[in-house]
Amino acid sequence: MSVETLPPALSQGVGAMAPPLTSPLAQALADHAVLVWAAGWVLTLLGLAAWRAWRQHTPPATPPTGLGKLAWRRLRWALPALALFALLAHQMGPGQPLNDFDQALAQALAGSVSRPTLQAFAALSWLGNPAPVTVLTLGVALALLWRGQRWWAAGWLLGVLGNTLLNWSLKQVFARPRPVHDHGVVLESGYSFPSGHASGMWVTYGLLAWLLCQVCPARWHGLILSLAATLVLSGPVSRVLLQVHYASDVLAGLCSGTVWLLLCLLWMEAQPGRRPGQVGA
Repeated sequence: MSVETLPPALSQGVGAMAPPLTSPLAQALADHAVLVWAAGWVLTLLGLAAWRAWRQHTPPATPPTGLGKLAWRRLRWALPALALFALLAHQMGPGQPLNDFDQALAQALAGSVSRPTLQAFAALSWLGNPAPVTVLTLGVALALLWRGQRWWAAGWLLGVLGNTLLNWSLKQVFARPRPVHDHGVVLESGYSFPSGHASGMWVTYGLLAWLLCQVCPARWHGLILSLAATLVLSGPVSRVLLQVHYASDVLAGLCSGTVWLLLCLLWMEAQPGRRPGQVGA
């Protein structure tokens, strides 16, 4: 539901006639793809732990006193995401350096990643597929309604469903063909930019982590955020390793997902009757 709601099939062989592109950096990343992913995962968890330690030893800031300040607190992070998305979109054209690197990395991965590795990352990618996300979306919405949290239930559904529509619309605008992926482990059709798995997993599991931090004791927050960070990193990376997305597709999906996630968090935190600043972790 949150990812890869695809338009009519677009042949995955569109890029097959493109001349091979070479890049030492792309080849090095492909040769050490699992190590690069593991290093990114470790650095992400260390960064998250450092941030939580800093939060715990820093006096709490004065909470926002109005919707305008609350909006600025969240949406100030949307501007860098929008700027990066615009840069990525500009670099998609033929002959652009990033587009050439995308092609070279996809071709290098096709010759470097083993089938067992592809199958392992396909399992991670599955967590962003429509079936599990649909079950999760309905389950969380029902749980919130059962708890009487109608505002949060509406925000949750708006987040997941709205991101699906946003991603589908952006795909129609840019209409970028997918890289060739003939390994047979997964098969995707439709347009490539931006990645629906990247934006969908960021929004879905990011919102879920926020909700869980509102209802779970503080001692569980570290584990919740660590699991969410693992999913948000591993799912999008798996799409590049599986060669169903270019690297810039995934970055663009994370950018669009960031903007949508911030808007949804603003909705959640603006719940009627909720004190400004009473926003949890």
